[in-house]
Amino acid sequence: MTDSATEAVEHDVETALARAVVYRLLGGAFGYPSPVGLGELERLAVAAAGGPLGVSPLRELLLGLVEAAHQADAGELAHEYVFLFDRQVRCPPYEGAYGEAQQMAGKAPQLADVAGFYAAFGLEAAAARPDAEDHIAAELEFMSALALKESYLLAEGDEEGLEVTRQAQVRFLGDHLGRWVEALADSLKEATALPYYSAVGDLLTEWVRADVSRLGATPVRTERPVGQDPLQEDAFTCPMAAPEPVVEEDPPAG
Repeated sequence: MTDSATEAVEHDVETALARAVVYRLLGGAFGYPSPVGLGELERLAVAAAGGPLGVSPLRELLLGLVEAAHQADAGELAHEYVFLFDRQVRCPPYEGAYGEAQQMAGKAPQLADVAGFYAAFGLEAAAARPDAEDHIAAELEFMSALALKESYLLAEGDEEGLEVTRQAQVRFLGDHLGRWVEALADSLKEATALPYYSAVGDLLTEWVRADVSRLGATPVRTERPVGQDPLQEDAFTCPMAAPEPVVEEDPPAG
């Protein structure tokens, strides 16, 4: 292999590793907030900002997220997390809550297809989300795993495995992740008052757009959810919430 070819491979390896880091930190941003988790997110974002993909406007968005995470209070973020993604479901974090999959008939095959991607690479969402393969964190972590695998195959010179892995990323972005993240990010930025989650939404939109363009994926973007995903309603409604009061009208005067 010539020096120029070696340099090209090394660059591609570094790029794949950098992509894995960005997907990993975004997946972590949609986990339940904790001081340890915020510290890890800051570390990954700083690393990504200094890597081969740390160019404008991505670099500014990464550093903006670092600043927002550094200034954030974990307790306040935890309260906001519940407000946004858990009990109130202001921003459904599930692919099945968006577009055609909102309908009962559309969700099952969509979930099966996502699970099929995971299974094809010996992965599953059970580690973090055993009940939801289409949770945003699970889909982002899957893309991180594929990018990491790509870096390894590049270093090993495994052309056949590399082609399979790259095509899987293109298809997953086109058929799944790239279709709905902008709708999620828009809902998130409208619903939150905290700089941290606004920064997460901005980075999510810019990053997935850039990766879709980089890989040549062609997602058909979905619309925002009209309302709460009916399949997730029981899981996200606070069981201790007080019922709406019943106002009884006085009988008409006789």
